[in-house]
Amino acid sequence: MKEKLIERLKNFKITPFFVISFSFLIVILVGSILLVLPFAYEEGYSPSYIDALFTATTSTCVTGLVSVVDGIGPTYSLFGRIVTGFLIQIGGLGVTTFAVFFFMVISSKISFNEQTLVKETWNLRSFRGLRKVFFLVLVVTFTIETAGAIILFLDFYYIHSYPLDEAVGYAIFHSVSAFNNAGIDLFGNKSLIPFQNDYLLNITTAILIILGGIGFFVIIDVVSRGFRFNKFNTHTKVVLSYTAFLLVVGTLLIYLCEINNDSHTSFFGAFFMSTSTRTAGFTLYDLSTYRDATIFVMTILMFIGASPGGTGGGIKTATLAVLFAYFRGLVLGKNPTLFRRRMSDDLIKRASLILLLGISVFLCGVFLICIFEGNVNYISATGDKIFEYQEGAIRFSFIDYVFEAMSAFGTVGLTTGFTPYYSIGSKIVLILLMYIGRIGPLSISTVIRRKNMKKFDYVVEDIRIG
Repeated sequence: MKEKLIERLKNFKITPFFVISFSFLIVILVGSILLVLPFAYEEGYSPSYIDALFTATTSTCVTGLVSVVDGIGPTYSLFGRIVTGFLIQIGGLGVTTFAVFFFMVISSKISFNEQTLVKETWNLRSFRGLRKVFFLVLVVTFTIETAGAIILFLDFYYIHSYPLDEAVGYAIFHSVSAFNNAGIDLFGNKSLIPFQNDYLLNITTAILIILGGIGFFVIIDVVSRGFRFNKFNTHTKVVLSYTAFLLVVGTLLIYLCEINNDSHTSFFGAFFMSTSTRTAGFTLYDLSTYRDATIFVMTILMFIGASPGGTGGGIKTATLAVLFAYFRGLVLGKNPTLFRRRMSDDLIKRASLILLLGISVFLCGVFLICIFEGNVNYISATGDKIFEYQEGAIRFSFIDYVFEAMSAFGTVGLTTGFTPYYSIGSKIVLILLMYIGRIGPLSISTVIRRKNMKKFDYVVEDIRIG
């Protein structure tokens, strides 16, 4: 028995997926320890370790769900906010990105293993020009975040009359959070609701979300090819077209579903929510007042998420595009194509697996939350389950569980308001969903690319389906 264990340990290979997932786990654990320190939170607050772990996970996985009742800003001190901001930046770019940057600084070389880690982190197809791409990603990231921070500083300082130090801090944090699609703010548990009519703030936030969501390589391709659509590579065309399509459809559906509702969602507000829902998590409205139909639409948008190589989650727009091309090909009896390029069988298999695993993980999460939240008190008169979490808002239904679970898996961060009040079991489920949602596509990519070592196959047999 001992010999077998030793032999297995000798044969164990550290894969890029193992390093990436383990690195995220280490960062989360270190962040949780820092956030539970006495000087990490404001006087009068004492978050439990599970809340600190939740905050570290939601920050590193750039999700945005918050388990502390009053939100990040009022709960955590300057130190705690700085830690949260660093976790968001590390999580958005990828832990291994910073690790490789450190190796490059001290050795000015990138080993094959380090190249493989970056390749898997960004879902690249080859190592070609990796060093150049690496620096371009850093330049794009910090240029956009700096530009966003400057605009937001002007807004906070001149329009809202924040003190200079607060305006600077809020602007930097908010810009980093928006570009990395984290959806975490410092304004309490109201998100951007108090700034509902601040168009400069909301337009800037929406642009940062979109730029972070489409991916570093799309931005680089667009700029390098002079913004000419016909010159873009196929990946860029797919991402831009499907992003635009989902933004338009999401805006129309949210607006139409909320017409004459108490939320008073404007057309611009619907556009912002369509933008944020896909993976960012900022909100201009109290989602507890939204109709079930709107919540359902937003759940689908969260599942689709952002684009490959970006800072968001979900199954990704490119996955949806490949699957749509495949089903369209089946109906028309043609090969699956996108922009006059045929999709390979391997690509279709990977897209199908991402969809299947995504649905499976999400359903498991909803099931577990239903179990842990099954002891809610009933109102004897009506038999309805309710929970008052903020004045004027009463809601507690199955669709809230579905919405919360998808928000965690899609690393979005939107909530109908119950995150701080969930049981410890449900919070642990949400932590796992956020973690799996952040590294899930990487694990799928790694597993699919393993070589098939089978020396034989089975006889083909038909069965009745449909």
